[in-house]
Amino acid sequence: MLSSTIGIFGYQINDYLSILSSISLQELLDAERNFHRILRLYWHENNFLTYKWWFLVVLSVVPAIVWWIRVDKTRLIENTAFGLFYGVTAIFLDSIGSNAMVWTYPVRLTPYLNPQLYPYDVGVVIIPFMLVYQKYGFSFKKFFISTGLLSLFLAFIAEPSMVYLGIYKEITWKHVYSFPIYWSLGLMCWAIIKKFKSYEK
Repeated sequence: MLSSTIGIFGYQINDYLSILSSISLQELLDAERNFHRILRLYWHENNFLTYKWWFLVVLSVVPAIVWWIRVDKTRLIENTAFGLFYGVTAIFLDSIGSNAMVWTYPVRLTPYLNPQLYPYDVGVVIIPFMLVYQKYGFSFKKFFISTGLLSLFLAFIAEPSMVYLGIYKEITWKHVYSFPIYWSLGLMCWAIIKKFKSYEK
């Protein structure tokens, strides 16, 4: 029984590998070209110049302006470094999740941008974390509490709002999964910045 199971399983693996090995680079490029052609058509017919698209435009611009007005210019490099650490990690994870079809974005700012909801990542997640770091980053306890509250807001208010607006759609993901990720990323970036600052002394 075991040997037959292994034999069947082995056949399935070999069959799968033979299918994979039969795909040429040109076929892959043709498939990607067709995907992007369909994506551009979908974007133009369903996203471009709709009120949801304009909402993403505003989300891309207004938070950045608010941040520039409120940022402490004497700590500009430190605050920006925190945002870059958080942003690169968040955008990297967003790319993995969307490409793995864990979630998707029915509305996109442009079909050429990946991750697709870059305005949300920057305007709703990264910039608020940067402002929290600027205000409470001097104290781990205060930063711990404030980023926890911000993470609760993002996971259970901001994300559901995006779902309600039809801009973000969860496939196998759930809001509750996002909460510890938002929070732990903030704490990790805080620790990195503090470690870097210790080298300056």
